[in-house]
Amino acid sequence: MPRDVALDAASLQALRAALPRFGEEARVPGLDRYLTFYGLAFSREYAACRHRIGRVASGRYALATQCWELPGARHTLLLVHGFLDHVGLYRHIIGHALARQCNVIAFDLPGHGLSTGTPTAINDFSEYADAIQAVLHAVDLPRLPLQVVGQSTGGAALVAYARQCTAWPFTGTVLLAPLLRPAGWQRVRAAHALLHRFVDCVPRGFAQNSSDADFLAFVRADPLQSRRIHVSWVGALRRWLAELPIADLGVGPALLVQGDADGTVDWRFNLPRYGQLFPGLRIELLHGAGHQLANESETLRARYLRQVDRYLGWG
Repeated sequence: MPRDVALDAASLQALRAALPRFGEEARVPGLDRYLTFYGLAFSREYAACRHRIGRVASGRYALATQCWELPGARHTLLLVHGFLDHVGLYRHIIGHALARQCNVIAFDLPGHGLSTGTPTAINDFSEYADAIQAVLHAVDLPRLPLQVVGQSTGGAALVAYARQCTAWPFTGTVLLAPLLRPAGWQRVRAAHALLHRFVDCVPRGFAQNSSDADFLAFVRADPLQSRRIHVSWVGALRRWLAELPIADLGVGPALLVQGDADGTVDWRFNLPRYGQLFPGLRIELLHGAGHQLANESETLRARYLRQVDRYLGWG
């Protein structure tokens, strides 16, 4: 992972406070350092690439939203990250999409990254769906086929969005290790029932969820990582699962990539149910891959990104 410059929590807080409303042209102090630190300065590789960043209002949240735009782009991709992640950890997918002449829209979910909100907290998964809608409404891009990639909780957010949107805007959907039921869900649910009245947060552990050792080391030192998990997130997940009909969402099929070494989600339970949510679902089981597919080893990423290229017509 890149770390050519130093970056600390105070610098990131200042950057968050300086973000203009999305679409307003303004100099953002500290932005170059942020982009360099996370390897997102793609204008150095693509001279004509235009980068925009700003805040998008979604209910009580201000969502840090970014776009990378290329002249002559053939597609636009919306990227929805996972729980405990943020846009800064998705340089591989963003770079891959740009290399295939695809504009990219990405934003930090509420309580993550440069967005506002109590770290890792959420009242209801519908707030994730609202965030997707707000970003799509705020970002003005050329009329091109719009596609979406959701990692883990990003996949769950897309399911929540599908249930409340009036028209599914995506011509292609890719789900990377999508969340439904986490691994050890019975234990997690029992712990939440016991603890949620007494504590707001619990310590966060750093899982060995990728075979890329450099990435795992980077995450532990990442100043945008929360060291605690808010119990409200588990409560919101409990309610979402209890209320979710496992039936056709009516938005068409999807490509689902799942690692068979994933210890974060209960993928054996989840896969058939995602097949019911997205009839015609195509499943690619990736041998040896962990949960953090966006940051797996280069070899494993190359294997599943070939499937993504074919599925989305990026070849």
